[in-house]
Amino acid sequence: MINRKITILGPEGTNLYILLQFMLFSVISWFTLFSSIESIEFETTNILSRQIVFSLIGIIVFFLTTYLSIENLYNLINSLFILSISVLIGLLFTTPILGVRRWYDLEPIGLPIFIQPSEFSKIILVLFLAKILSQKSYKLIAIIGVLINLLLIFIQPDLGTTMLLLIVTSFMFFMSDIKLRSAVLGLLTLFLLFFILLEMNFIGDYQVSRITDFFSGDDFSQKQSRLSISSGGLFGTYFTNSQITNVFVPVQTTDFIFSLYSRNFGFLGDLLLLSLWILFFFRVNRIIKITQIEFEKYLLSGLLILLGVQIFINLLTILGFIPLTGIPFPLLSLGGSSIFSTAIIFGLINRVFIENNIVV
Repeated sequence: MINRKITILGPEGTNLYILLQFMLFSVISWFTLFSSIESIEFETTNILSRQIVFSLIGIIVFFLTTYLSIENLYNLINSLFILSISVLIGLLFTTPILGVRRWYDLEPIGLPIFIQPSEFSKIILVLFLAKILSQKSYKLIAIIGVLINLLLIFIQPDLGTTMLLLIVTSFMFFMSDIKLRSAVLGLLTLFLLFFILLEMNFIGDYQVSRITDFFSGDDFSQKQSRLSISSGGLFGTYFTNSQITNVFVPVQTTDFIFSLYSRNFGFLGDLLLLSLWILFFFRVNRIIKITQIEFEKYLLSGLLILLGVQIFINLLTILGFIPLTGIPFPLLSLGGSSIFSTAIIFGLINRVFIENNIVV
């Protein structure tokens, strides 16, 4: 571990590429959301204003995360995991919002926002898995803890995030030296548990409808999403005044934000955005190959898998290849919890770069 002194912008050696990448993705989101509003008004009801504020707070979160050394973070993981479980349990006693218990309403304390704990529990779960895998001692209590975490998210109900974390957990276990037989047995147990909970009606009716609508080809949102993407053509419609190409897509600023982006900036814009993410993944993969610390290897790999699978699932959803999941596109979708959690991920990656003395 390398101790770094603190400067105004963060620890000395902050990787400017990571910071600028975070800011660039945020600005792309701003331009995308701007096309969906009639005017810019700096008030809480304006989605662009909210997103800008969320992004600016996200930069602060990025630096606050960077201040924490990997060694101190490692020592805090068990406490963070217990806190995550406790917060998820607390959701069971909240008032349902839109029929589910996924958010804490902060309006009573004067903050007009909702916090979604599962966005942060995803990161804590990756941290916890990185720790137990690097220790090479897969204690039963640790495995039970992971299952409890997944179960608490599943019964909110949040099937999309549960499946996301199942995939991330599976990839991280297969990356380790855990015996293949144990890994397969664990996965079979998880899928068996899933069908048991399905039989016990722990999945909401609207989630079942999403699955049945998908297989029947009747999902309206996905049809409109594909139409919106195709209307963007090669160069998009952002710099034109054409209203013919405007297509209504439900929840287009959150789950289906990529369809709005694609309509605005076209196929070339899609290639640019995805290329930026691919370059980011390759750069982080560089440190995975260099670092000699097992925990850092598992941590960075887990965070890349988490981001990559989110993007992949979101794209498959809006293109109609899989049922609706509710998984946002990182730093593009509207939402404070998603931005803050992604800022933490970027901050953790930045800290590993700093401690391995890899800068711009």
